[in-house]
Amino acid sequence: MRDFWATHHWPEGEQRAHWHVLFDDQPAVHAFARAHAEILNRHPELSPVPVQWLHSTLQSIGPLTPAQASEVAASGQAALRDFEPFALEIGPAQAIHNAVIPAIHPEDRISELFWTLRRTTEGVIHPETMPKAPKVFWPHMSLAYSSAQWDHDDLSRALVKLRPPRVRMTVRRVFLVNQQQTWRDKYTWTVLAEVPLGRRITGGAGAPCPHTAEASEGEAVRTAAPRAD
Repeated sequence: MRDFWATHHWPEGEQRAHWHVLFDDQPAVHAFARAHAEILNRHPELSPVPVQWLHSTLQSIGPLTPAQASEVAASGQAALRDFEPFALEIGPAQAIHNAVIPAIHPEDRISELFWTLRRTTEGVIHPETMPKAPKVFWPHMSLAYSSAQWDHDDLSRALVKLRPPRVRMTVRRVFLVNQQQTWRDKYTWTVLAEVPLGRRITGGAGAPCPHTAEASEGEAVRTAAPRAD
C-alpha cells in the first residue's frame, strides 16, 4: 500500500469546497465502520476516519468565495429539484493502493448524481479551476487512509474474513461543505448548504447549518459468503 498523504498535501489552512454525501444520522453506517475498528487499529500505518467525519465525496470543487458558494448552492438546488432520493448499499470493505474503502452499489444513480452536480457547478465555476472530470465516476467511502508504503497482505486477508453486513440506506440530500485537511490525520469541514433531493433547499452558504447529514433508515443486509475478488 502506498502513502495516501504523500500525494494529498494541501497548503496549510487552505479550505476547499466539496459536494458530499454525509452519514451523520446513519447509525448503521457508523456501526459498519466501528466493526472494522479493531482491524484498522492493528496497523499504525493507517489513519482511520472518525465516524463523525465519514463521507462520500461527490465532487471536489476548490476554494470558493462566499458569493461563489451561494451561487453553487443555488445552482445545485435547481439541478436537483427533480432528482429523486435513491437507495444504496455500502460494503464490503477492501484495501486498495492507498486506503481502506467499502464499495458503494449500485453505481448508476450516484454516478448520475455526480454528473448532475459536476455540470451545474461548472456553470458557476470555470471547469479549469476544478479537478479534471473522470471518465467514469468511482463512488466510495474511506474508512482509513494509508500513511506509509507498506505490505498490507495481512490487512487484506483480515478484511475478507471480517465482512460485516452491508448497510442499506437512502440518499435524500447532499451537502456543500468547506473542507479542511489535517495532514496525515483526517478531513473535517463546515457545512455551507444542505440540498435535499427533489425538495427545496434548506440553509444556505454561510448559514448556520448543523453538521447533520444523510437521511434514511440504515439497515444491515447480509453479504454473500466471503470470496476473493
